Amino acid sequence: MIKKVLYGILAGVLFFSSSALAYKQADLDKLLTSMDCAKCDLSSAPLANKDLKKANLKGANLQGANLHNASLRMADLAGANLQKADLSLTIFEAADLSKADLRGAKLAGAVFDGAYLAGSKFDKQPESKSKPIKPVILPVVSVPEKSVSPPSKTPVLSKKELLEKTLDIERCIECDFSGMDLSGTSFKDFFLQRCNFEGANLSDTNFKNADLKGANFRNANLTDAYLKGADLYNANLSGANLIDADLRQTSVDGAYLGNANLKGTILEKNTTTSK
Repeated sequence: MIKKVLYGILAGVLFFSSSALAYKQADLDKLLTSMDCAKCDLSSAPLANKDLKKANLKGANLQGANLHNASLRMADLAGANLQKADLSLTIFEAADLSKADLRGAKLAGAVFDGAYLAGSKFDKQPESKSKPIKPVILPVVSVPEKSVSPPSKTPVLSKKELLEKTLDIERCIECDFSGMDLSGTSFKDFFLQRCNFEGANLSDTNFKNADLKGANFRNANLTDAYLKGADLYNANLSGANLIDADLRQTSVDGAYLGNANLKGTILEKNTTTSK
């Protein structure tokens, strides 16, 4: 009888010990080798000090994970579960945290500049040492290395200057390119979340694998544009001219295509869009 009790206690200890290590090792290995781990189970995973820049963690379970001092710049964490995770000193600059759950997480020193926080859940009172959460930053551009003294105000760039900066650093958040002639420009692999291309001429433009979440293409000319592999989640394409545009392997979840001209548009058979 005593042996049975001891065996029962031992089994319980082993059970709870294994439960504490809740993440799947295969998922952790996948994240660290490919940076692509959507919907992975990484609960309680040891990710402190890791460089996870641009990682795809959409819908991932990171509950209780240790992400102290980790870099998640420009990472996709839409719908991720970050409850009770250690996010102290974690960098979320320009990350997509839409509909992510951060309740109970440690946020001391965490940086959210430029992060997309629509629908995300936080505790009412984040830790007092955490930096203020800034929902947007406009624009994300390099700071010149040679400067005698910091300017009192952030210089306002013209659209042409902004485009030049963007082409140099391959990213810009919530930037205004509306009405510009960008035909034939290559934005391949660029990070352009929530940029405004309304009314722009984007014919023959290359957006292959570009991150265009939340971008505004209202009434833009995208004739013959190459958008293969681009992420158009929640993008506005209403009234856009997409004649002969290539949207194969393009993520269009939540994209709005009302009154768009899709004549000759190349789409996957199972493509779904919001009308």
